[in-house]
Amino acid sequence: MPSYIVTAYCESCDVAHPTGVELEWPEQISAKESIAQAFDGIALPPEVAEMSRNYFLCPHTGKMYKQTDNNKLFLAKKPT
Repeated sequence: MPSYIVTAYCESCDVAHPTGVELEWPEQISAKESIAQAFDGIALPPEVAEMSRNYFLCPHTGKMYKQTDNNKLFLAKKPT
């Protein structure tokens, strides 16, 4: 089963950073598809649904940020 790392787009530096949230999903998901696109019409996995409550560290600015827009969350294939 493919494993993914959820990345969250950072408005401050214009880059999607890894969040530390990992997800296994039986289907292949394109890295260009947002979470909103990939899960359109189906319930979000609980690991992803809870992300809107979390803050993430931007390694470029050193500041914490929150990403609540599922159109700005992506899945990156986890290296094997």
